[in-house]
Amino acid sequence: MTRLKLKLFVLSFLVESCICPQVVKLDRFTFDPDDPSLFVSESAILDQDFNRSYISGHVVLTRELNDLMITSSMDIIRSHRPEMRLYKVTLNFCSILNNAYKNKFVKTLYHSFAAFLNTRPKCPLKANFNYSFERAYVDERLIPSLIPDCTYRLKMSFQLKSKQLAHMQLDGRYMSKSGP
Repeated sequence: MTRLKLKLFVLSFLVESCICPQVVKLDRFTFDPDDPSLFVSESAILDQDFNRSYISGHVVLTRELNDLMITSSMDIIRSHRPEMRLYKVTLNFCSILNNAYKNKFVKTLYHSFAAFLNTRPKCPLKANFNYSFERAYVDERLIPSLIPDCTYRLKMSFQLKSKQLAHMQLDGRYMSKSGP
């Protein structure tokens, strides 16, 4: 039986290597409240397992929130090249949560991340409710194949009107697998 498990493990590793030739690694994941009075508790955890990085965390709010905005940007850094901004955008976070955006990129990101949430949040966000996600990861198949090996920085900041509530940052590497 042990030999069969080993064969299945090797086979699954070979299949994964052929299907997903890139690896998305996270080196850092932070969530920092800018308004600590808004949060009963919060956490951000980064875990590495084989060729995949997982993030877990939770947020419990002290009061109900509506009309949230999110500003997100992603920069990539390649060897011996200047830093390049892939995008910077400000969106209505409640519209994202309520799945109101028609943009395919926004919808894909939402649906891929929402699968890891303990609930499908809707605005207004509830007070004293534990919004959590467990072992969320980036599916390499969602990344365009044209993106070269690089390091990246993804920043998100959450605002209510003009008040900064919290910010989050993910730093990592996008690289080709070096073979099975």
